[in-house]
Amino acid sequence: MTTTAPRAARDVPLVRAVVGTWPRRVALGVVVGVVAGTVAAGGLARHVAADAGPARAVAGEAVATGPFDVTVRSWTVTDAVRADDLEGAGADAWLVVVVGADNADRESRRLDRTAVTLPDALPGGLALAGDAEPDRPDPTLLVRDASASPLLQPGLPEDVALLWPVTLDAEDALLDGGPDEPLTVTLPEFRYRDMTVGGGRRWAETGDVVLVDVPPGDVPPGIVDPPEDEEDW
Repeated sequence: MTTTAPRAARDVPLVRAVVGTWPRRVALGVVVGVVAGTVAAGGLARHVAADAGPARAVAGEAVATGPFDVTVRSWTVTDAVRADDLEGAGADAWLVVVVGADNADRESRRLDRTAVTLPDALPGGLALAGDAEPDRPDPTLLVRDASASPLLQPGLPEDVALLWPVTLDAEDALLDGGPDEPLTVTLPEFRYRDMTVGGGRRWAETGDVVLVDVPPGDVPPGIVDPPEDEEDW
């Protein structure tokens, strides 16, 4: 009586034939290496159209930017914060963007001034004052105690207020009740990498960004100037 060998047993000679000589083994290794490298580089991942545009996130959603996980919460306009600094900045008020910042680095660090970028065109007749730049808020304040340029610890999330000096198209246009429309801000993404100039390693922008439509909100009480009469505070 004859029986048919199991399929696995029948495949053994074929496998041996493929890898039975060094040239074949080398060729097989090259093929496996190419496939593995392609997968690692994302070559077999789902193709994303080049014109798909920047990624988007919703307000209140944490965005991993590299050194920080940033959660954009709200924006507003106020002259009740650091009022004494407004005249020197040539501004009528501050545009304030409140974010949650979770330091994802291994060392304490300040929230990078390029963490949030304003749009080129601001709503409600607002315009940046003086030499202010869309990607350079100044000052930055810790929401819970109004300390400037706070040093954030790894794994200890904090809310931070980012301030830009602005002028108003009409006096008090947005100071009575605040803005009533969202503000689209940009969060640049960073990668920790070796630098070709100067050596060392640091967080550098990748060129990728995430857009967030930020709803209007209130001024955090912790950063509001105390009344002139301290007894009333």
